[in-house]
Amino acid sequence: MVEAIMVVTAAADAAQQARGGLRAMDPTRDLRVIADLISEAFAHELDARGRTALRELQWMARLTPLVWWWSQADPSFREAFNGFVWEEPVPGRRGQRIVGNVSLNRAPGSRSRWIICNVVVQDAYRNQGIGRKLTDAAIAEARELGARGVLLQVYEDNSPALHLYSSLGFQEVTGETDVQLETIGSAAFFDAPGYRLRAWQPSDGAAAYQLAQLVTAEARRWIRPIQAGEYQLDWLTRLGRAIGDLLAGRRIYRLVALREERLVAMMTVTATLRHDEHRLELLVHPEHTGQLELALVSRTLHMLAGIPSRPVVTTVETGHAATLKVLQECGFARKRTLLTLYRSLG
Repeated sequence: MVEAIMVVTAAADAAQQARGGLRAMDPTRDLRVIADLISEAFAHELDARGRTALRELQWMARLTPLVWWWSQADPSFREAFNGFVWEEPVPGRRGQRIVGNVSLNRAPGSRSRWIICNVVVQDAYRNQGIGRKLTDAAIAEARELGARGVLLQVYEDNSPALHLYSSLGFQEVTGETDVQLETIGSAAFFDAPGYRLRAWQPSDGAAAYQLAQLVTAEARRWIRPIQAGEYQLDWLTRLGRAIGDLLAGRRIYRLVALREERLVAMMTVTATLRHDEHRLELLVHPEHTGQLELALVSRTLHMLAGIPSRPVVTTVETGHAATLKVLQECGFARKRTLLTLYRSLG
């Protein structure tokens, strides 16, 4: 009887081997294949942060001995390289190959939330339920690790992925729309009655940091925390950044808006003199939306008109309708909207 059970078990294991299946990610041997999968699936839509992350993953994949040593020496390694892969048999050969991946990382801005990312399945194996099984495994793992909830991000026009995540209980909590102005033309110069606009000063750092915290959706802060050091800059940091900007051919302009000497809005323009595109960031206090955006955007366009002509890009949260409306009136066009979805595990 025992021998019969062993034969049945061996047969079941062999059948699973033939079909492929799920297993935990092993970063000491899987990173190269995972990087190739991500590059193949997402390279055309990665933003600057995504491209940097992919390059870092590709770099780590070339350092297998270091990755192994790190996995043994650092208890936090699992949080950095946690996830699952899906394997399928190689036609005509023995062995398995990775055809799908999901990564799971603790949210930098919330120790009780985890981020599901890099959900990817090779083209030839899509529409077979592999993406659902990978995502289910990540959710179960997050729950096992004590997560209160899980987040993921998906582009609004990715209907199959949105349908999958909705069916798994995820709901949209915020989003960010990329908008772009291809060419800077002549623009009227608008004022903001009742407000005083002036150049940013180092003493504005604490107020600007508080404003950034206020206007950024909580879920976005879980994924990308607002760092005080981005706004409260000491003289040494300012000097270092000024030198770095000079070498990179960048200029940074900052303008703040005051109401009764209280900072209620801030505009940051990163102008590039050599390549890429100019970048704009607007922060407007919720109590003052619709009153400052046009004045700030018009000053941006006047400022950039005297610099080498390049596209101007910015990202606007989906809840900031007044900002998006003004940008579109000034000639900016919507590109894509990245949605943040959340599922509670409480």
